[in-house]
Amino acid sequence: MDVNKIQDKIIAEFEHMAEAASKFSYFRHIRKLSNDPSELDPAEKNDQNLVAGCRKKVWVTAKIDNGRIYFKADSDNIITRGMVNLILKVYSGQTVSEITNTDLYFLHEIRLFNYLSAAWLKDLLSIVQRLKSLAIFQHLNFSAARTAK
Repeated sequence: MDVNKIQDKIIAEFEHMAEAASKFSYFRHIRKLSNDPSELDPAEKNDQNLVAGCRKKVWVTAKIDNGRIYFKADSDNIITRGMVNLILKVYSGQTVSEITNTDLYFLHEIRLFNYLSAAWLKDLLSIVQRLKSLAIFQHLNFSAARTAK
C-alpha cells in the first residue's frame, strides 16, 4: 500500500480524539496499538537488535524480500511498543527509498508531539533513525550478495 495512504488511514483512526482528547485517553489508544502480538522470538531480543538512545528497551529486526523491507519489533514498555507499531505500519513492506524519503507527517497530524516530553521525542527519533539505518543496511547487503553471485 502507498505510504501516504497508510499515513492517512492512521490519521483517520485518530480523528475521533483530535479535538478534546485527554492525555490519558490518547495514550490509552496508543496502548491498544501495542496489543499486536510481537513477532520477535526471544532470541531476537538481544543487544545487537536493541535501539541505541532509548530509555526503554526496543528491539528491531529487518529483512528484505523482493526489494521491500519488513520489520519486526518489540519493547519492554507498552506505550513505546504502541508508538513503534504505528511507525512499522508505515515503513514495513516499503522499499528502502520509500523508507528513507518518507515524511512521517501523520505524527504531526495525530498530534503525537503535543503529548510527548523531550525524552519521549528523543526515543521516537532514535527508533525512526534505527529503522532507516536497518533498511539501508538490508538493501546494501542484498545488493552486495547479488553482485557476488
